[in-house]
Amino acid sequence: MKQTSIALFFLLSAFSVTTQATAGDDLKLTETDDTIRVMLRGKPVLQYIKKAQPVPEGTPEYFKRSGYIHPVYTPTGQELTGDYPADHAHQHALFFAWVKSKFNGQKVDFWNQAKDLGRIEFREVVNLRREERKVAFTVKHAFMVKDGDKWIDALHETWTVTVHQTPADHFLFDIVSVQQCASDKPLGLAEYHYGGMAIRGNYQWLKEKEDHSIDPGELKFLTSEGYDRWEGNHTRPNWVAFSGKIDDQDVSAAVFCSPKNFRAPQPVRIHPNKPYFCFAPMVEGAFKIEPGKQYVSRYRYLVTSNATEANMIQKHWNDYARLEK
Repeated sequence: MKQTSIALFFLLSAFSVTTQATAGDDLKLTETDDTIRVMLRGKPVLQYIKKAQPVPEGTPEYFKRSGYIHPVYTPTGQELTGDYPADHAHQHALFFAWVKSKFNGQKVDFWNQAKDLGRIEFREVVNLRREERKVAFTVKHAFMVKDGDKWIDALHETWTVTVHQTPADHFLFDIVSVQQCASDKPLGLAEYHYGGMAIRGNYQWLKEKEDHSIDPGELKFLTSEGYDRWEGNHTRPNWVAFSGKIDDQDVSAAVFCSPKNFRAPQPVRIHPNKPYFCFAPMVEGAFKIEPGKQYVSRYRYLVTSNATEANMIQKHWNDYARLEK
């Protein structure tokens, strides 16, 4: 599986039309008609989806989406993320979506695509750039709602994704999301138990039964407060880590919530049996994204090919928190 995934990555690169590329040290960033890809020392780190990918056979077309990251790779080549999962086809790897919201008096849901109450799409690439020991790209998204029989923009969003030069044992990247109203109307977010910046893990980690047993190699969660996936749900940690085996290889990832974020440390929704979680500030109550004001979210991602090492994650968190303050 690992070799197949990497081979497919290079095959797609070979047959795509490259429009722009930039490199920094051992980092390479390449834009094609459909994607933006980042590699480090010849290994894939992540891929951003500009053009909605074909849905799996039997999956309705309304689950198509652009403007997210998949796959996120581990240093040994496993696909950490999952896209169009059979149980929840609206969960797209590393993505941002609001759930229970309201725009111009209408109910809106950008997360649950089957409801057809909201859409998110990629709009344009703002830039690709090389900096010292890192490469970055900025892209624009639109959050759309229905207005009669047409779709209009409710929010405009930019993502700036920065991938850092790192030693061979880990990958490190940041995402900064900036959302602004597309008109003079706010977007209201109701109190709810999930929604926001999310990550869906590999399909191999799905548990069919909602039990608290963890067999060797199955997905484990750990928060900065020492909680697991059941105790950690709706707590407010600085970071959440998850680990397990993919194709018999140990892998792990940790996601850091910037201390600058709204309601930081933000509450997290950790699902009891599905391999996903999200930072969900609306757990603490309703709020609005107001015209003329930016809603900024910042997160850092640490990916390894080892089981979770809490001390190493905490060291990375300390470094990140010092930069963000």
